[in-house]
Amino acid sequence: MKKIDFSQLQRQSVKGLILIFLQEGKSALKAFWPILLPIFLTKHKGNIVLEVGAALIAGLILLLIHTILYYRKYQFKIENQQFILNKGYLNRKTLTIPIDRVQNVNTTQTILQQFLDVMSVEIDTAGSAKKELKILALSKPVATQLAMELSRYLETRPSETPGEEKKPVQEEKLILRLTNRDLLRIGLSQNHIKAAILIFVFGMQFFNQVKDYFKEKSEQYAHEAFEYISQSGWAIISSMILFFLIITFLYSMIRTLILYYDLQVIKLNQSYRIVSGLLNRKNLLIPFRKIQQLNWETGPLKKLFGIFEVRIRQATSGVDTKASLIGVPGCLIQHLELLKADLFGPDWLHEQPVIHSSDALFRRTWLYNGWVPAVLGSPLLLIDWRLIFLLMGWIVLMLFYSRLTLKKSYCQLNNDQIRVSSGAISHKFVQMEFLKVQHLEFRQSLFNKRRGVASLKIGNASGTITIPLIDENTARALYNYLLYYAESSDRFWM
Repeated sequence: MKKIDFSQLQRQSVKGLILIFLQEGKSALKAFWPILLPIFLTKHKGNIVLEVGAALIAGLILLLIHTILYYRKYQFKIENQQFILNKGYLNRKTLTIPIDRVQNVNTTQTILQQFLDVMSVEIDTAGSAKKELKILALSKPVATQLAMELSRYLETRPSETPGEEKKPVQEEKLILRLTNRDLLRIGLSQNHIKAAILIFVFGMQFFNQVKDYFKEKSEQYAHEAFEYISQSGWAIISSMILFFLIITFLYSMIRTLILYYDLQVIKLNQSYRIVSGLLNRKNLLIPFRKIQQLNWETGPLKKLFGIFEVRIRQATSGVDTKASLIGVPGCLIQHLELLKADLFGPDWLHEQPVIHSSDALFRRTWLYNGWVPAVLGSPLLLIDWRLIFLLMGWIVLMLFYSRLTLKKSYCQLNNDQIRVSSGAISHKFVQMEFLKVQHLEFRQSLFNKRRGVASLKIGNASGTITIPLIDENTARALYNYLLYYAESSDRFWM
């Protein structure tokens, strides 16, 4: 690949004229639709088709001229450790970003960009709640080299430990790559109940919108459909349920394919590069120092396939918690161990004693999830007393659920790290270093004080971790230690 000299002014790809034209046209339409709408709705005496056609052609010509001028004046370069962007032809603007402010440099490709063989480069800087800038259409070589050039500073910033020597830049190492077979296993192990609820809610919203349009006819058809279902045999009802389950399964499979197609996790020195997506191809660079915590989860179906769903939470400069979460599904145990070793070093936590939550967690979970819903549903017994078996069955089911919740609620810690376990049907883990702690909460209600238990809420730059209802003395000692560690540590974490 020919090396590009970014000290010289660079332009977007010529193919990007199409994307710029569409983007500027969309912006113009959003800005002027209140003016254009009355023109189309007003009755005209003359030839309306000719007038509208002439206005449309004139507008397209002006938009094309604007696109060409915008493209020619949109230039950027890297000079004196600064990214400099010039744009505008009537009102000239220059945007200067010191490279040491750059937090993230990502590349993306929508389906149209893939067709045109161009990429977008997004630059996120410290102190900005949004992307600082987005260069819409660069050729692949230019986009790749620009992202690497801007990201190089992330690799060469001061190390976390003062006096530690900088490591030489290494070649990229492929950690994980999902095949089509992996995507099939991931799709099969997804939470189909959640997918079914989403489809059901969407279906109800669609039905309500149709009902508003057709009114009386929709009520008539709905009544006829309800009567048909109520009078149908079990074969028809079973077929409808089976059809709904197939739709749910297809939704999970298609969603998995679109989000995680050809997902790759690549290690480069002290960073991960994660590439994924079918319609919107994303290329994310995550420096280790920005990773706040590592989450992983397994469940009955995932255990069957031997896979884990891993989520990497990174620090973000804005308030968008979704932007801090990066999913890596389909990890095998060896992939998970590699990620943990890269981020946390040798796994000494499994040798540490386990701190379990108190039985108070079981009682609270059973009360809120079992008895409260049963009491709220008790008026249904006035309609049919046999529903008592359903309510009692629910209470018994939540008894086992609460037991599983208590069994999986524990934590392990050493001098500088903590791992917290949670879940009931699924088993979830989260691990973080103490130096990433930003805020702490010691929680204890009057009832919990009498029982001698308390909860801890540990916050970092990407979210919070809760340790529910452990021994009060243990919780207070951990709280004090974390405060001391956060105040005395001089390690670099951002």
